[in-house]
Amino acid sequence: MLSFRDQRVLARILAALCVFATMTIWLDAAYAERCFQASILILTAYVTVRRKIGRPTLLMAALTAIALWGPLQLALSLSVYQYETYIAALRWTTLIATFFLAYEALQGRDTRQRALTALAIFAAALAALATLQAFTSHGRYFWLIPTDQMYVFGPFQSTNNYASFIELTLPLALWEGLGRGRRRNVWLAVAGMMAASVVASASRAGSILIVAEILSMLAVAGLRRQLPRRQLVAVGAITLVALALGVAVTGVENLEYKLAFADSFMQRGEILQSTVAMVKDRPWTGFGLGTFPAVYPAYALFDIGFFVNHAHNDWAEWMSEGGLPFFLLLAGIAAASALPAIRSGWGLGIVAVFLHGLVDYPMQRTGLAIWVFVIGAALAAEKNRPQINADERR
Repeated sequence: MLSFRDQRVLARILAALCVFATMTIWLDAAYAERCFQASILILTAYVTVRRKIGRPTLLMAALTAIALWGPLQLALSLSVYQYETYIAALRWTTLIATFFLAYEALQGRDTRQRALTALAIFAAALAALATLQAFTSHGRYFWLIPTDQMYVFGPFQSTNNYASFIELTLPLALWEGLGRGRRRNVWLAVAGMMAASVVASASRAGSILIVAEILSMLAVAGLRRQLPRRQLVAVGAITLVALALGVAVTGVENLEYKLAFADSFMQRGEILQSTVAMVKDRPWTGFGLGTFPAVYPAYALFDIGFFVNHAHNDWAEWMSEGGLPFFLLLAGIAAASALPAIRSGWGLGIVAVFLHGLVDYPMQRTGLAIWVFVIGAALAAEKNRPQINADERR
């Protein structure tokens, strides 16, 4: 294990790289993502040399198998589009490496708590920026770069991706608000603002999951007797009032408009049918990671003139590209992380994102998916519960 001083340095470097990946997620050009990937892999190599190799765990074995699945498909010529599988394999390797680095950096309890608070602050700032940008930038990223969209939320190309980011980080803000610190009411107001921004983004699944997260967090806090019942009721009331005020400011017109039309859900159902047909043709090997856009047209049931780049269902897409073994590896990791995430309270966002993946594709963008692995690594480190020594307090 790294020294506590090295852990703090590693946590800062990793945080800077992950923020860079998120803030450049809007770029269609690949150079920003390649810079992030190269930095993560070089840092992983350095940390691997510096640290003592510990005992392998079942979790790390499963993550390593995921990282090796794409190269295995390439080695056995199972991919129908080798270049895309190479790119996807590089992406998955980077995500697993990010988990490894975060796990090493967040072993110390103090470092872990500071990192999670810093992530909550970053998410809150990004939510405020995104909400202001959406209603004043006229569809421009950071008020500068034009797009073909009416509303743009932060650096995210998709409002569903933005909603997934808030789903991941909202429990962190709520957990701060459920503490006994002097800033409790500030954090509760921040959480309400973050939730309201998702409603403003008109993400249907995101809006449902955000409300479910708030109620689940309050339920977990109640079951754990984290606060007296009267204080817990007050916390819930403050959060919901903040959410209502935020929604009153941002409005619900966009969400109401999307809820009034079910056409997109019908199209997603047809895309899912096509994806299932793909799985039936190659249930064990898949067509190759990253190949869905290339294979889908041969199975398409309709054509409305748009390019279908994803299945709008991460789980189905993973099975069509990687086959049943790849799907089971990811499902196993999701299932194994669910109970610790619920118990922790602050890690509940992982469950929400995996559920969101049933109707969209939050895990397909590196700048978003990295935070799933960072929070997952924090959960794994929390379970490890190393003893705090004098070095960590310095």
